[in-house]
Amino acid sequence: MKFTKIALTLFCSMALFCGCAKDSDVVLKINDKNITRAEFYGDFNKIKNIQLKNAPKELQKDDSYTVIALKERFLNDVIVRNLLEQEFEKRKIEASEKEIKDKKAQIIAQIGSEEQFKNILKQNQISEQRLNSDMASEVKIMKLIDSLGAKEASDSEVEKYYKQNKAQFTMPERIKVSHILFDTNPESLKRKITDADKEAKLSSANIDAKVKEEIARKEKLAKEVREKAIKNPKNFANLAQQYSEDPGSAKKGGDLGFVTRTQVVKEFGDAAFSQKVGTISPIVKTQFGEHIIYVTDKAAAGTQSLSSVKKDLKTYLSEQKKIQTLQNFINGLKNNAKIEYVDSSLNPDNIRKQLEEALPKQLEFQKKQGAPKSKLKILDKIKKEKETNK
Repeated sequence: MKFTKIALTLFCSMALFCGCAKDSDVVLKINDKNITRAEFYGDFNKIKNIQLKNAPKELQKDDSYTVIALKERFLNDVIVRNLLEQEFEKRKIEASEKEIKDKKAQIIAQIGSEEQFKNILKQNQISEQRLNSDMASEVKIMKLIDSLGAKEASDSEVEKYYKQNKAQFTMPERIKVSHILFDTNPESLKRKITDADKEAKLSSANIDAKVKEEIARKEKLAKEVREKAIKNPKNFANLAQQYSEDPGSAKKGGDLGFVTRTQVVKEFGDAAFSQKVGTISPIVKTQFGEHIIYVTDKAAAGTQSLSSVKKDLKTYLSEQKKIQTLQNFINGLKNNAKIEYVDSSLNPDNIRKQLEEALPKQLEFQKKQGAPKSKLKILDKIKKEKETNK
């Protein structure tokens, strides 16, 4: 079982304008805080456009089940965020510039590189100002949780969880592997060459020719680097840092850690799992390009011992306790808050009615589109539950 750190942060309009309503109109009141139409629908539309960018047009309509459900979740986020901010102010919980900077550095380290981090921000249209605000909120949330007295999981709780969930700790065969990637994917190279041609001077034929030249250059380089790796496998990490085009692993010397067959593409897995520990593979071609693979360790299939997972399991269970403590606290804030839905379309009762009306239509649409049976089962289950609760 692999444990990953769980983020505790809860932060991550056109169609509902009515009559001659203005952007400055208040649509929601949370205790003494007014939320205007521009604030609410401005942020909501950004999220909607990002999350539903590739969805069918039918599911992007404002009366679709998908959009209404997204609005319901966003409304809850807005309420929670504002209640927490009010609580931070009440308790005088603040975040210093250093704490914000450290939090950002921590997230960049988890993602792999600052370049990847910036790409994520760009894809999600998150400004530097919004980022700093969210980082500050996360710092404050952690301080709030500490003040609420959330306790770490005890050794007995860890042992109990392990015994009751042993199947989660059964691992398939794994290998510890590093690789050096050369990007020889024609489409990827074509995009890079096209993007670099700012003035659009290259013809399609020129671009195709450059792609072929680049593939040939990289294939030759891959052979040369492999020869260096074979002569001195201990220098593999340095070669990966110098030559690999995998941004996630290059800075770590090509290290991918322990992987199972299902975590890598077939060609990579077939080659890597057939290698002996300490050996360098022939050049392996996948959809991502050409790989030089170095296997550094192997672990047979079996059940992990309690001692081997105890540290990670304790961290996981402790974080679950923190999340539950925070959720209980938030529920209390919501129960005691004065929330006024000035725009009646935001009233949870009205949103639930909108969802009930939109669900059959969406189910029918997705059936026509040949949606996966698993997705249809979920929608059917929701529909039946709503009919039962009427």
